[in-house]
Amino acid sequence: LVDANRFKEALESFNKAVELTPPNYKSVGLLANRGLAHEGLYQWQEALDDYNEAIDLGKSIGNKYPYVLNSRGNVFSSLGRWEEARADYLASAAIFQESRMLSATIFAAGNAALVSAQLGDDDTAVRELKAQARRGSASIDFRAAIAALEWKNGHEEQAIKTWNSACKNIRSGQLKPGGPTYDSCGDFTDTTWLLKIRRWPPRMVELMQNFLEGMPLIDDEEVYGLPADASPRAKLTQSLKKSGYVAT
Repeated sequence: LVDANRFKEALESFNKAVELTPPNYKSVGLLANRGLAHEGLYQWQEALDDYNEAIDLGKSIGNKYPYVLNSRGNVFSSLGRWEEARADYLASAAIFQESRMLSATIFAAGNAALVSAQLGDDDTAVRELKAQARRGSASIDFRAAIAALEWKNGHEEQAIKTWNSACKNIRSGQLKPGGPTYDSCGDFTDTTWLLKIRRWPPRMVELMQNFLEGMPLIDDEEVYGLPADASPRAKLTQSLKKSGYVAT
C-alpha cells in the first residue's frame, strides 16, 4: 500500500498489526514501514517517532538499518533540522558502503551533500556532489545540482556546460535511441517534484529555479507556439521538449 501511495490505508493496516502483536513484541520492519506511511501523510513527528524506535531497536539487537537512517534524514530535512539530517545521511552512506551497496551509498551521500548546500556550505556541497557524480555515472540529479551551484557562484559558462553534458549524455529512462526520456532534465523544471518527490532542500530548489530561469534558452528565436509573454519556465520546458530532454 505504501508503494502504491495509499498511505492512509497503509497506516490503518500497520496500526491494526500493532494492536494484534503481543505487548512486548516490537518489529523494526513494522515500525519503519509505518514511518513511511506517516511520511506520505506529512505527519513528520509521528514518522520521526517510529524511525527513532526502529533505530533504537536495531541497536539493541546489534543491527544497523541504513534505509531507516536515510528515511529519518528525510524527516529531519522536512522539519528543518538540517545538521541532524546530514548526520543521518552520512551514517546511512557509511553503512551502505560497508555492505558494498554502491547505488544506495551514492544516493545517501548525495543527500548529505545537498544538505550542505542548504546549510550554506557550497564548497563542501560541490566537492561531495562531484565525488558522487563520478561514482554514479548515470546520475542527472547530482549534475543538475552542481550546475545550479556553479551558476549561483558566478561560474555561468561552466554551469551551462555541466547541465548540457548531463542532459545530452545521460538519457535516464530512455527506452529507445531518439525516443522520449523519463526521470530526465525536464523533471528539474518542476519545483513540486523537486521538493516533495525528490526531496531536495528548499535552498537547492531555489538555486535550481534561478539557474533555469537565468540560463539561455536552447533556441532564443523560437518559442514553439507559446504566447509572446510566456514565462521563462514555460519557454524552457518547451525547449527541453523540442530537444528530446523531456517526454512530449
